[in-house]
Amino acid sequence: MISKYKSLWQLSFVISFFMLFFTCSRQDTIRPEIEKKLVTLGSLAQTQPQQSLLELDSLLVNNKNLTTLERAMLLFNKGETLYLNDKFQEAFNVHLKCYKLFIELKDIYNEGRCLITLSGASLHMGDLETSQVYALKALNLAQLIGDTRIEGKAYNQLFSLHFRLKDYDKALSYIKATDSLYSKGTDTLSIISIKNNTASVYLQLKEYNKALASYSEAMSLSQSKRNPKILVSILNNIGYTYIEAGEYQSAEKFLRGAISLNKNIKAINAAPYKGLGNLFLLMTKNDSAQANYNKALDIYVSNNNTKDEIEVRDKLIAISIMSGDYVKALNNQIVRDSLQLNVSRLGKNRLLNFANVNYEVKQKETEINHQKEINSRNQWLLISTVMLFIFLSIATAFYIYNTKLRAANKASKLEQSLLRVQMNPHFIFNTLAAIQNITLEGNPIKSSNYIAKFSKLIRQNFDYVKKESITLDKEVAMISNYIETQQLRFNNAFTYSIEITESIDSAIIKVPPMLLQPFVENAIEYGLKEKKEDGKLILKIEKEAQGLKFVVLDNGIGRSAKAKQEKITEELHATSIFIERLKMRKKGEEKTFIIEDLFDNDNNPIGTKVFFKLKI
Repeated sequence: MISKYKSLWQLSFVISFFMLFFTCSRQDTIRPEIEKKLVTLGSLAQTQPQQSLLELDSLLVNNKNLTTLERAMLLFNKGETLYLNDKFQEAFNVHLKCYKLFIELKDIYNEGRCLITLSGASLHMGDLETSQVYALKALNLAQLIGDTRIEGKAYNQLFSLHFRLKDYDKALSYIKATDSLYSKGTDTLSIISIKNNTASVYLQLKEYNKALASYSEAMSLSQSKRNPKILVSILNNIGYTYIEAGEYQSAEKFLRGAISLNKNIKAINAAPYKGLGNLFLLMTKNDSAQANYNKALDIYVSNNNTKDEIEVRDKLIAISIMSGDYVKALNNQIVRDSLQLNVSRLGKNRLLNFANVNYEVKQKETEINHQKEINSRNQWLLISTVMLFIFLSIATAFYIYNTKLRAANKASKLEQSLLRVQMNPHFIFNTLAAIQNITLEGNPIKSSNYIAKFSKLIRQNFDYVKKESITLDKEVAMISNYIETQQLRFNNAFTYSIEITESIDSAIIKVPPMLLQPFVENAIEYGLKEKKEDGKLILKIEKEAQGLKFVVLDNGIGRSAKAKQEKITEELHATSIFIERLKMRKKGEEKTFIIEDLFDNDNNPIGTKVFFKLKI
């Protein structure tokens, strides 16, 4: 009897051993029916991604006898479908699961493929460090097994990462490495994409000829491939490159070529119209720019492309303001603000959803760890410490962010205030009236010259107010243009001179823009304006050991009690803005600022002197 039971036990052991061996040996195989299903679902994902995802989930849930490789490949296809439909967080989580399965199977090839998507998803979610780690892992694996395709994708991922970081030199080296691996292959679409990426780097580096050469190669390949949609994209990119290079005639030719090709293939594409709008705006052909922007706008509205719609509406607002159509500008601004509000709301919702997903994942991990280490008192201390650290980090990050935001808002308000002070409405109206008088006197050449000066002054104000600093020669040129415009208003009732120490290299030294204009305006409006003749305005810029000394001097009637009453609000406002701008430089320059009334020996007012220093 004992012998019989012993024999049965031995037989059971042998059967169990063979079943275990069979089970283990079949984990790295894919059955033909599953392989066929994967091919079908791969094609379905291109046209019906939601249906493909539903069928993949059904296979994963309902098939309990899937091998490890089958499960890994189904998860991989699901992750790829999610990634291609911009569901990056879900794609990342799914690919992490199949990556672990491929490691278990020692399938290095598919490990590399997973790493490429994990890197791409991390990059889209803004986790640049994780993206780089996965891309470098993929690169090492590809080089280990000698797979040039995965190696090229890894280099391309590193290119995207460094391009996002604006490290264009490093990005260029990686895209060249990708090009060297793909250039001899037969994957024409990938090669076209690589050429486009190469051109985009050269465009950022301002190497326009090289950018155009890369686009030319891409265009030749797309023509051989007979893919008109890709060709349209390349023509459009070439047009934008010519705009950047300042070759407007060539830009127009390629952009119109893109539009023509779109019509031939009955495709709707707003990019060429937006490009023409940008081109004509630069050429100050506002009517043509507006017409093309409106065409682009119609397409963006129909496609619900909010981001580009906002950009185009900003351009149309600017054109309407320049043409004096303030009603149309206001209407566009109202729509634009509404769109921006929706974008902000959607962004906030995405962040909240992302936070909720992460919170649920973290919660599950905490529960599992708690079950495993329920008897460990130190676990709670560790978790509390980590959570406190995270909370403090988040609080610190929010504090830094809010501080920067307040500083940016303050700078923005100061910029707006500065622009209002610079563009005094009385000055604009009086100058236009003076130009009108010259025109009526029958002197078109003189009026044309002054219109050019005035328009240049307006353009300088709008250009420079957004800049933190400009070269001294530009500041001097702008203030000269302003003074000469004022001379027109007052029939050359005063003269001016600008004295700059010879040792000052005004083409290199940079100063905050439009510092002198408020005081020059005060000197003219409240000093020289009442002086009918022999008025003098002197600007002195002298070199000092640690910077520059500025003096604005006039021989006007001085700051009488009446004049002070007339200008107290405006002058104090301009002065406070000036002092605030100096304070923002954090160099103590505001302490050097002095306004001095000048008197002769009989205590009669003979002018005003403004003095301040800048540290360079």
